[in-house]
Amino acid sequence: MGRNEKILFVLLMGSLWGALELFGGDTFRACGVPNKSAYLFGLGLIIVYASKRVVDFAGSVAIMALIAGLFKIASSHFYACQFAAVVMNGVIFDVMYRMFKNQLNASIIYRIIAAPILAYVSFACFAFLAAFVFKEPGWATGNWSPIFDYLSSSALIATAFSIVTINAGYYLGNVLRSSFVSKRIDFSSSAFRMTSLVLVGVIWIAGQIY
Repeated sequence: MGRNEKILFVLLMGSLWGALELFGGDTFRACGVPNKSAYLFGLGLIIVYASKRVVDFAGSVAIMALIAGLFKIASSHFYACQFAAVVMNGVIFDVMYRMFKNQLNASIIYRIIAAPILAYVSFACFAFLAAFVFKEPGWATGNWSPIFDYLSSSALIATAFSIVTINAGYYLGNVLRSSFVSKRIDFSSSAFRMTSLVLVGVIWIAGQIY
């Protein structure tokens, strides 16, 4: 996979992540699903890890997170702290993956251990961000109870859910890697570029219409 293909792949996966945040978040909200952020984090982890198995360069997931955050702006329930949280999640994953890449890719045990840590750190950072930086309503109450409530509910659900999804992302990434990188599917560079651009265009148009 050449440089242009890698860039397009990151753009596509970042757009898919953004679509998940936008459509998934609003769908969970409309259905009254509690602790929706925990499930969005876990599902996003599938996309993030799968992309890293295919295209691995420093900051690739952080770039995806920026794209996803920009996509999320289309939501009628958009908050600035949510954009910052998506970007922060991408940066945290990138750092963790860079530090423990070999261990994560070598053993399911490492992934089972790493997923809850990644989830809890990400949720803790978001809680402090919402309460003390953006001072969002419901968070900036002058006490720590909203943070403790969040870390004892959504964060714990995310830690459990992410154990499953981090492995789903790993195995999905292996399939994509063998298909595109190892050339098991005869897909020319020009066809890949055209397909990626069309899919990205469809996703962003759908987001704007939505």
